[in-house]
Amino acid sequence: MKISYDKKADAFSLMLKKGRISRDMEVAEGVFAGFDRQGNLIEIQILDVSKLENPWLTLGAASKYLDVSQRTLLRWIQKGKLKPGKVGKEYRIKPEDLKKIAS
Repeated sequence: MKISYDKKADAFSLMLKKGRISRDMEVAEGVFAGFDRQGNLIEIQILDVSKLENPWLTLGAASKYLDVSQRTLLRWIQKGKLKPGKVGKEYRIKPEDLKKIAS
């Protein structure tokens, strides 16, 4: 599984397995599922992420967005530089909080 965020396209991508996407299907507004020729789900994409009402990123996606390690993000959280939400045991970070840090 591979998670990525493309700043230029403002798109979040969750690649579930390797393969060639032959068909896309919109499953919700701005959310697309990519399937291979056999109909297996390969990828999920969310477009215009920064415009969503309540977007969030996992620690892994946030670290890729800022091009820093997850460990660095955890240090920032401990120091209070970054204030994420939590879902269960996992942190969720708003893209606008990351933009503040990046600038």
